[in-house]
Amino acid sequence: MRIASLVFAALVAACSRAGTANGPVAIDNFGSFNGAVVAVTAEGGIAALSITHRVSHDDRAYVYSMRHLCAQNCGAPLDSASGTFTPAVADSLFNIVLAQSPFSLKDDYGITGQAADMMVYTLTVTANGLTKTIRADDGTMPQPMRQIVASVRDVIAGARK
Repeated sequence: MRIASLVFAALVAACSRAGTANGPVAIDNFGSFNGAVVAVTAEGGIAALSITHRVSHDDRAYVYSMRHLCAQNCGAPLDSASGTFTPAVADSLFNIVLAQSPFSLKDDYGITGQAADMMVYTLTVTANGLTKTIRADDGTMPQPMRQIVASVRDVIAGARK
């Protein structure tokens, strides 16, 4: 929880520096964030959970839910939250996401054998008119995907406080 707070504070601080006397602090080459969305679904583990984190840039909205995996009639989530971020936090998060070059990652990194306690992640990123879906588990997830997943989770956890 403390790490999530530190990451959230760093994101806010990084975004609060709009510029200096010499101009903007940084210029991104990611194109437009219009229509950008990132969604992370983690399923499995010993508790057989399905956890979803979703953030959309344009309305700065986030949605979080955690429930047990089920086939039908799942009932209410065990935990859920929704809300909005400031424009600076939303921009910062999408800068982090797109800096990881998600569109260059493979579609599927497979799952680790004999690892029933691991979560299987599906990451979907939409930006600049493109959509990319990537699948991996705790053991096979590449570092850029791991950074995106951690950033999305940490920013939502910080907003929930």
